Amino acid sequence: MEMAGRAPVPGEHDARSGDAESGGPLVERTDLRSELAAVAPPRCPRCGDEAPPAADGACPTCGSPRPVVRDHVELVLGDAAAVTDRGLRRRRNEDAVELGRRVEGGVETWVAVVCDGVASARRGDEASLAAVGAAVGAALETAAAPATPPSGFPAVSSGDAVSSGDTGPIATVSEDPGEAAAAAEDAARRAGTGLSGELDALATAASAAAATAAADLGRGGGDSPACTYVAAVVRGGDAVVSWIGDSRAYWLAGDGSSRLLSTDDSWAEEIANAGLMSREDAARDRRAHVLTRWLGRDAPSGPAHARRVRLGVPGVLMLCSDGLWNHLPDPDVLARLAAPALGGATPGAPEDGEQHPALAAALALLSAALDDGGHDNTTLAIVPIVPPADSGRPSVAVDGRGPDERTGPIPLDGEGVVDR
Repeated sequence: MEMAGRAPVPGEHDARSGDAESGGPLVERTDLRSELAAVAPPRCPRCGDEAPPAADGACPTCGSPRPVVRDHVELVLGDAAAVTDRGLRRRRNEDAVELGRRVEGGVETWVAVVCDGVASARRGDEASLAAVGAAVGAALETAAAPATPPSGFPAVSSGDAVSSGDTGPIATVSEDPGEAAAAAEDAARRAGTGLSGELDALATAASAAAATAAADLGRGGGDSPACTYVAAVVRGGDAVVSWIGDSRAYWLAGDGSSRLLSTDDSWAEEIANAGLMSREDAARDRRAHVLTRWLGRDAPSGPAHARRVRLGVPGVLMLCSDGLWNHLPDPDVLARLAAPALGGATPGAPEDGEQHPALAAALALLSAALDDGGHDNTTLAIVPIVPPADSGRPSVAVDGRGPDERTGPIPLDGEGVVDR
């Protein structure tokens, strides 16, 4: 791949805050950085030396490549799971992934983030690790704060009704109480309050924190570490996915509604969208994977792309780096491989002897990518979706504002973000 902080929230995946008996919120998250530091590096398979590998990953005794903990990491948090793997040809794993959740008053909010270190920039592994940790921490912190409208979303005064096809307020209110209530709820959503507005705020906080964390690594001159970014914040059957670069978000379900939710920031995508080449020809071009946007000190400015998604059937949101979708781009194929997580089982911990459904799905997807050649780092996160019963929603609906269905803006250059 080429390119044209930490928040004070509990760390490890088994660490948590809150007490169900006292009625306080439960907050828990994975912590890839701590996971990597807590496990001793594997011994050298050639000479048996147990000393840590050198900076280039070589054994300090015999010079052969040494496996490291980050070569393959599996993470489980509640019903969600993630896996990151070095792949078959890369010298090291520069991807990173984190999961987090907050449960309060019976309401569960999820956040998942995947970042892929840019290979043409030095220290891409540091950028991805910093970005995922900062993003999950910021989202969980924001979830604990009173809901406030994120900057950039259109404000709607109380009592204004908003038509579903419009982007601004309409100063009329129906006399029917049911219609008036629905209009008020829609107005609140567009004002950045209500459920969708709260998820917008979490997505905003996460993307801003990730951008700052990656950019901070380039302070003081010298190299500028960089990474891609994709995240999802989820509550019930509602989600916001946001991204920068070519890491992707997919909706996977067993009813045929699976689809790609994100749009790559890549040369191939932009050339195809401009009508200069067919999508197939652009994908085969040697420049296809050149990034047009990324996170880092020298990143192009502009908002993160985002989409609001409403889901009406059980399924999973999957985030992944290009190490997976380069081999398995088709949503229906991905859904078949993710079948262990699509079985409709009751949420909760698996019984003794059973494999965790989301982890089983993640490992099946990883195995398929490796079997297909899998040369690149491969990372994915799976968050099961259980929408409200009898919601009457379609399987998947995307809030499309703008020519490419991106909602927004969710800024990366707002308050608290470094000037890049």
